[in-house]
Amino acid sequence: MTLNRIIVATDFSANSDSAIRHAIDIARSTGAGLRVVHVVETPEDGEALESAQSAVAHWHAHDQGRLARQIESYAAEDIEITQEIVDAPSVADGLQSLVDTEGADLVVVGSTGLSGIKHALLGSTAQKVLRTVQTHVMVARGETPSSGYKQVLIPTDFSLPAEKALQLAVALAPPDAQFDLVHFWRVPEATMGDEYSELVIDTVATSVKARGRKLLESVQRDTPNASFYSVQASPERGLIEKLEEGDYDLVVVGSYGRSKLRRWLLGSVAEHTARVAPCPVVVARPD
Repeated sequence: MTLNRIIVATDFSANSDSAIRHAIDIARSTGAGLRVVHVVETPEDGEALESAQSAVAHWHAHDQGRLARQIESYAAEDIEITQEIVDAPSVADGLQSLVDTEGADLVVVGSTGLSGIKHALLGSTAQKVLRTVQTHVMVARGETPSSGYKQVLIPTDFSLPAEKALQLAVALAPPDAQFDLVHFWRVPEATMGDEYSELVIDTVATSVKARGRKLLESVQRDTPNASFYSVQASPERGLIEKLEEGDYDLVVVGSYGRSKLRRWLLGSVAEHTARVAPCPVVVARPD
């Protein structure tokens, strides 16, 4: 998997600065072109938009200068960076329009930050982008690691979306990165305490470990530093525990398909991951 074009959204906040730093580092390591975009949220109906033209023109002139100064402050002459002001009813709509016209491989947005793993704040804009923009999406947090994303966590359910997440993780991380593939599982509550419950648990645990070994064998060429972990816990609880015990630079998780309304059926695990992880999270799109 290769990345050719990255779009990063900015609202000139500190969270946007984090998103731009991560996007620049990814563009630098992958050779992808980078476009920094500010979306001016404008009325959706034509009559209202026509009456707001003078205000929109004022916002454009003001924001164009801010955007140019923000990009200049990074002094990233070694990569191709372009800039654009986009009119759209929402940030997600503006980013989707660019994805449709330019075929971007990755969209990067900032989160609203967090105050501890269990109290993450995703923010309504990032949440809507995750749910609706039809390409890979990174929710950026914190500083960029100096030597790249060296510790990468990849939740897996052995599905095609999980396979896509691993492929994207390989594209984003340096060759010597450590990839931790983890499968969370639990047996039905109804079986707990049953005389056969230990047999059920042992059977499931054995099956998961066998599938994990097979998975590692299949990806050994591209990810020689991969490890597999079988965790008996719900994805929500297990993920928090895994994040607390590991010093991860990046989490990459797969999503599921789109409905007829062209919205991702993101899945609770992907969105939960974006909420609780203290590091950047990338949600890999399905084909």
